[in-house]
Amino acid sequence: MNEVNLEYIRHLKPKRHRPGKELVQEGVELGKTIKAGRSGFIRSQSKYSNHMEYKKDLAKQGKIYYNILLGLATLDDQIDAIKKIYDFTVETGLKVNCIQAIPSGLVALPREYREKAPATTSFEMFEMEDYERQASAAPIDITFNDYHLFSPNALENTIYAIQSGSPRVGDMTQFFWSYNGFDDEEKRLGDVVKALGIMASKRDEMFAAETYLDDGYPGYFLDCASYVGYALLEHYICTELCGARYTISFGGLLSENDTRAGVAMALDALMSTEEQPVLTYLNSSTNLQWDHHIHGNYGISVPEFLFEMLVEKKYHMSLGVNPVSITEKIKVPTLDELINILTAAKRTEEKAEEWLPYFNFEPLEEMRDVMVREGRILFDNVIEGFQHAGIDTEDPLEMLMVLKNMNPIRFEQMFHSSTYGTDKTQVEPFYPTVLGRQTMDMMQEIIDELDADNCTGSLAGKKIVVASGDAHTYGLVLVEGVLNAAGAEVVNGGVDMAPVDMLDLADEENTAIIGISCHNGQALDYARQLLELARERGKEYWIFMGGKLNAILPGDAEPTEIADRLMEMGIHAENDIKKTVRQIGELK
Repeated sequence: MNEVNLEYIRHLKPKRHRPGKELVQEGVELGKTIKAGRSGFIRSQSKYSNHMEYKKDLAKQGKIYYNILLGLATLDDQIDAIKKIYDFTVETGLKVNCIQAIPSGLVALPREYREKAPATTSFEMFEMEDYERQASAAPIDITFNDYHLFSPNALENTIYAIQSGSPRVGDMTQFFWSYNGFDDEEKRLGDVVKALGIMASKRDEMFAAETYLDDGYPGYFLDCASYVGYALLEHYICTELCGARYTISFGGLLSENDTRAGVAMALDALMSTEEQPVLTYLNSSTNLQWDHHIHGNYGISVPEFLFEMLVEKKYHMSLGVNPVSITEKIKVPTLDELINILTAAKRTEEKAEEWLPYFNFEPLEEMRDVMVREGRILFDNVIEGFQHAGIDTEDPLEMLMVLKNMNPIRFEQMFHSSTYGTDKTQVEPFYPTVLGRQTMDMMQEIIDELDADNCTGSLAGKKIVVASGDAHTYGLVLVEGVLNAAGAEVVNGGVDMAPVDMLDLADEENTAIIGISCHNGQALDYARQLLELARERGKEYWIFMGGKLNAILPGDAEPTEIADRLMEMGIHAENDIKKTVRQIGELK
């Protein structure tokens, strides 16, 4: 590696911390005192002793495993929906194999931190009873991934999830996320490592730490092959350093069927064993969905289902389908919308095997082989580069602390085979990711339109701070690029910026112009906190917001668009970056 990159990594090495292996062992000892529960489906039958046996048997039979995401406004709504999904499966015979609970992001925080954090959509959980109510609502397996094993509340959430019988606990990529109001990252990641020790203590019972790749580093990558190399790094930390099982889901940001399948095949080739397949599910892609004439989105989803099913029926990788509602791009789906997309997937499977004799798998096998090769190279480069920089690659806590603070875009630039050991920073992808390319294309289209409107340079002399209120980054990349092209000086605060940090950044940079990207139903609370903090400081800021501007309002079970409410509060929420450029250009 060149000296600049080595010095960058050295700068990320924590000065001191508890030895990670000690924390793992503490977790293992704690785990031995915890009685693991049995999931809803496993309780209801006698053929399988654990979820992994069930999943492997489905693959052996050539049957598709179905996982759906469910996160409603209240816990009572959630329980009712689980029961209704099961009733639907009994009525139609269209079996659901697993429901993945999506609680509020507040669940990630210890209780004393929740009150000050912006509320999000979906239900909260506090006690073991809240887990058990879901696990026992119907004979369907329930898993707890988001905001659990890799959150600031990792220990409590992991224990509750295991006690409820959740066969997978996640989500590993979320170690990279930050959480408003919780700043002690050594404490948080130390608890994460200890929680991985708890998972290791349940290895023989087939409990696994789950990752969803698109939620973390891979969501920033230009090359699909980098997904594979990064997953090898997580696998190494989880299995080799902590002794826990590791499983993988992905797909929301990948919309080309061949690369989606190629990544899955490479992950399977590198990490699956006869005892345990590494794959869980391939998520429906969302970046090609329309936000108008939404029923047209079935035309994207169904071919994805068919393609994935053909690959699974050919290779028996235990790769499941996670069908995503056609409304995913614009709002949290209703129960009926989830059932509709599940039905489309299940009916697609009925015809899938008719296609098998006519399908040529050779191009996918070639793609798999390249991704296997490049994934190994990237992983080896990371270990070698970290060691040269003095990082203890045998310590899971040190590894996570370094990765937590590393720029994921720079990570790929440093360790990709096209750049490693050179002074180059431009990655040359073997199989480009779609969303990165789409973001760049959309950015250029907007810039061209601004040029045509003579807006080039209209923001010269304006300084603007921008950030994301959550972990989403592509919208932030687009906004920063457009504002730069319009001549502004843009200060990018990155992702997971709390309202107080956003105002602090604006004050430090001596500007009153602030841009926030929001998703996850947090926009209304985030705006309220910003404005309250601004009043306390006696300052006025010009604030614009974009992204998914919705929230669950009191008394409602589903999100409502709240752009009008934001504008009534004084926030510029038109969600139109071209209009925003013109508005900022008119400021004195």
